[in-house]
Amino acid sequence: MTVYEDEWAFWDDIAGKYIFKHAGVDQNIDIIIEAAGVYADSMTIARRKRRVGKIPVGEIPRVSMTSANLMSSFVAK
Repeated sequence: MTVYEDEWAFWDDIAGKYIFKHAGVDQNIDIIIEAAGVYADSMTIARRKRRVGKIPVGEIPRVSMTSANLMSSFVAK
């Protein structure tokens, strides 16, 4: 599978978390690494299937109060 440049960090994050979660000293690490790659590929494909929508100009998406306070200063400009 081709992982595009803008997806690389997403793929690495998923594969790395999978390896840290499932790897142990008594397991064959090659199997864990292969499984992490398959899992990350599946998540990347699932992400590509999602539709992307644009936020209307001047509106703030529903986020935590801290994020909303940070964003409001940028939107007000």
